[in-house]
Amino acid sequence: MSQIIQRNLHQTRKETITVSADKQIRFDAAVDHGSFSPSHWHEAIEIIYVLEGTAVVTLFDQTVTLGPGQLLLINSGLVHASRCPSGNRTILVQIPDKFLSACLSDISRLWFSVDDNCTDPGVQRDVQHLKDLLLDMMHLQESARPGYLFSFNKDLFEFLELLYQKFLREMPGDYQPKSTRVLSRLDAVLDYTHQNYSSQITLRNAAGVAALQPEYFFRFFRENMGTTYLQYLNDYRLSRLYRDLLVTDLSIRELEERHGFSNDKLFHKLFRERFHTTPLQARKTARRLERSEKDSSAT
Repeated sequence: MSQIIQRNLHQTRKETITVSADKQIRFDAAVDHGSFSPSHWHEAIEIIYVLEGTAVVTLFDQTVTLGPGQLLLINSGLVHASRCPSGNRTILVQIPDKFLSACLSDISRLWFSVDDNCTDPGVQRDVQHLKDLLLDMMHLQESARPGYLFSFNKDLFEFLELLYQKFLREMPGDYQPKSTRVLSRLDAVLDYTHQNYSSQITLRNAAGVAALQPEYFFRFFRENMGTTYLQYLNDYRLSRLYRDLLVTDLSIRELEERHGFSNDKLFHKLFRERFHTTPLQARKTARRLERSEKDSSAT
């Protein structure tokens, strides 16, 4: 864990948090037919609570597979990637630092640790209380009855108080926030990548954006993002392609061209490594799950 903490990016964000105007947090309870989010960070605590299926979360060199009933908290600024390999139903909560700063004076030192596998009865009871509050918030949001926000916010603040009282930990002493210069370079490189990923980008191109020599840039990116730049670029291409795979009827070849994959053999190899299936089978599975969900809703 110390290596993760040393590389933590706590003072900026790259993923934009979309909060609802009435809650000022993000609270989603939904079915995911399959998704992939490459390495990113944000200025928000993130909680993933799996209700059905599985979710796979990578925190640098640690990969956690969450099954039904399991919960994971990701601290603000921690670089992570996530994927839903075969469909799931989860509660996803993102609580921005800005929201917490209205109640706490120094959020820069916050570090929470929720161990869902702890065998201590007291810890198990507190973790279950967190889960019960999330479920109650989900049911309140689904009902959307007049005035439900009173009860929702009551649960939310009870959830946060429980986190603060029971799961707040001392931030490890080897944590070293990244300098503004490092963060600005990362922001520039990721912005450049997101805007140009469908074109052929070389390591030298990305290094030039960061104003670094390619050899140094290779180490710089891996140390701060937990992956090489080429791996990140291909992961980002896969994530964008995967979305179109599920919502369009474009051919696989058209999707490859649209999202920057010029080598068909390499694309299929990367896709199978990431999703453990073929693109066509992934599309069929997602469509089948979608039809099943609609049929269930109709009945």
